[in-house]
Amino acid sequence: MAYTSLHRSVGSPPGPVTAEMLAQAVSIGLGEAEDLDWKRDADDVKDNRENAKDFAALANARGGLIITGVGEDGADHADELVGVEDNRARSLVDKFRQVATSLVRPFIPAFRVYPVPLPTVPGRSAVVVEVPRSTEAPHLVAWDKESWRYPKRVGTDTVWLGESELEAAYGRRFSLRQDAQSHLQRLHDELRPRLHQEPRWVWVAVTAVPSVPAPLETASAVTPHAADPVMNKIREALPSGESLLRAQLTKLNPVVGLRRSIFTAHHPYTGESTRAHIELHQDGSFGGALNASSTIQHGPPLLPQFSMESAVRDLVTAAALHAGSRGADGTLQLRAQIVSNGPVALADRDGQYDEQIDGSLTLDFSIPTQAATFVTTEAPLDDLAALPQRRAEAAKQLLVDLTHQFAVADLLQP
Repeated sequence: MAYTSLHRSVGSPPGPVTAEMLAQAVSIGLGEAEDLDWKRDADDVKDNRENAKDFAALANARGGLIITGVGEDGADHADELVGVEDNRARSLVDKFRQVATSLVRPFIPAFRVYPVPLPTVPGRSAVVVEVPRSTEAPHLVAWDKESWRYPKRVGTDTVWLGESELEAAYGRRFSLRQDAQSHLQRLHDELRPRLHQEPRWVWVAVTAVPSVPAPLETASAVTPHAADPVMNKIREALPSGESLLRAQLTKLNPVVGLRRSIFTAHHPYTGESTRAHIELHQDGSFGGALNASSTIQHGPPLLPQFSMESAVRDLVTAAALHAGSRGADGTLQLRAQIVSNGPVALADRDGQYDEQIDGSLTLDFSIPTQAATFVTTEAPLDDLAALPQRRAEAAKQLLVDLTHQFAVADLLQP
């Protein structure tokens, strides 16, 4: 979700732009900034490449907002909320989406366009283009059949990137991907010592990192004496039936951690959890694990298929809703891994718990060459936070890959 100079100036939390925010911006005469561009109207005959240039320029800088329907004075300060007719606003939304899709390469992750109805101007709306800071930068604009250009917003102006700047920008793209993987690994390394381990215990762990971290200035205070509103929201989104997280984590009061809130089923918390452990970091990143062990006491420890499914789906939901609530943006990278201190066998969802699928499928975590590796996926954070279907798709991808580690093609239910 967006958090820009507009949000900071009017005292709004991260999130979509509202009519009230625009009215406040006009009342204080808010000026344009590197992440904010006012437009009174969008000329229908304006070259689509110019719109594409505006979108790519923000994505190649720090991201930001382009808002159509706000008049300016001679010094680029907002001075009138005029909007455009509602029908035309809807047309502009479609036009801007098409321009971003067809003329900007690569596509800007989590690019959003939406109308904002204006109660003070009935029948008219502002049109908001949200461009997140992009991990895929640099973005080019197809200028004609034989040339491409790389724009970037600097202050309130747009410049073209030169060769040395392009080299640095591509270096940052690859570095950001490596940094995200390192961040996921650090989160897992921090999480694992906090999971109490018994010989037959099997944990399912998920870590997540947004490509655009949440602004630390919007972090709310941790209140151990009251239920955390984000955890309440997560719990409400979990299925009422087969939910491992709902069953194992009933106390939603946080423990204060270093730049994070910790939730555990183990009270009092002494540094290790026995059933559930969730960490909500202030920057929108996430670490969580659920004890998915079977109660069968003979043979290798069994990981029931339905427990693994529930754990991954619940933890993906928690990661997405946390990052979205905190105001992170861009894409969310997710990593899942099975944690145990010995061999593990996967139990068929429809079979008996004591019916091991096959001895050759057991993964022995004590032998490095046989140790299960982590699996990853990613998706636009805005979609994951808003749409249960997208969370289910991301969880299924992780589950399919986890299941393949046991040499099983697919045990997941349709």
